[in-house]
Amino acid sequence: MEFAINRRLRLMTPNEIHTEGVTMLRAVLLVMFGASIGGAARFLISHYSSELSHHHGFPIGTLIVNVLGSFVVGFVLTWSADHTHDRWRLLAATGFCGGFTTFSAFAYESIGLLRQSQMLAFALNVALNNVLAFLALVVGAVLHRRAA
Repeated sequence: MEFAINRRLRLMTPNEIHTEGVTMLRAVLLVMFGASIGGAARFLISHYSSELSHHHGFPIGTLIVNVLGSFVVGFVLTWSADHTHDRWRLLAATGFCGGFTTFSAFAYESIGLLRQSQMLAFALNVALNNVLAFLALVVGAVLHRRAA
């Protein structure tokens, strides 16, 4: 099987469902089920890693879920790059990793830009995702303090 990394990478969530029998309702249910498991897994990993580190220092739980989520996306989307396994794409990549971490989608789509030699788009994607996320966090915190 040719790896998806050697193919033109698409968005993580399939925008057309090519598998017979996957209705929109079934697709939404697969995403919801995967997201609930991913969210619970994120909570457990973050909780127990925080307990192990005695709530001090580096946010190892976030690092763990970001790296594991990116691994799962890389594995699932390599396995299902031709969209013959959209059920698994929806359940594992979009659902589970969506509930587990959004960093996995960011990493996958960034690598897609890099593989397509779209260096400016790659750099903008990395910079804007990081800078705007930090700025949004600061703005949200400031607005909360002002409202309180």
